[in-house]
Amino acid sequence: MEEKQPSYPLTDVSAHEWAMTLPIGEVVSELIAILGATTVALIGGVTETRAVHQWTLGREPQRQHVLRFTLQLARMIAAADGRHESVRAWFQGSNPWLDDGIPALMLRDNRLEEVQGGLMHAARSFAAR
Repeated sequence: MEEKQPSYPLTDVSAHEWAMTLPIGEVVSELIAILGATTVALIGGVTETRAVHQWTLGREPQRQHVLRFTLQLARMIAAADGRHESVRAWFQGSNPWLDDGIPALMLRDNRLEEVQGGLMHAARSFAAR
């Protein structure tokens, strides 16, 4: 049975506005629903999903800017076809627009300023397909 997906903003601007205005606990909750707690932990730079769940309850994550940017990308990609499976695959798979880099690992391993432009370009390209 196909899972019912929420409606997503159709532009990168509205996805940005959404991700930047939500309380961080809601950002994390939405990311868990879209990507799963394990991927959110990886991107958030922690080793246990327990920390991710604590973020939804008021504990402040150290990499809030990365999590907000991740939600922006996730909403842009979901707008293309509305399926969480596509979003998960995009974050976890090798991407030719990123020299075959894996977006989740790029977000974990690099400063956001170093990868933000490339990730945004790759997400826009995917969403426009």
